[in-house]
Amino acid sequence: MKELNLVEVEQVSGAGVFADAGASLGAGIGGVIDAVHGNVSTAAADAGRKLGRGIGEVFEVIVGVH
Repeated sequence: MKELNLVEVEQVSGAGVFADAGASLGAGIGGVIDAVHGNVSTAAADAGRKLGRGIGEVFEVIVGVH
């Protein structure tokens, strides 16, 4: 079985450095919001992760990271 390098993994996952960073930042901010509301759910963290990843992917397309 072939071992994938970093570029191949990013191409398969559809995410690059900026998308991953945006997802992490969004999840962190959402996690704080979830904590303020007593950690009843992870809705804010999940929404933040999706929004951050989307913004990062748009940035990657504009800059041409892939």
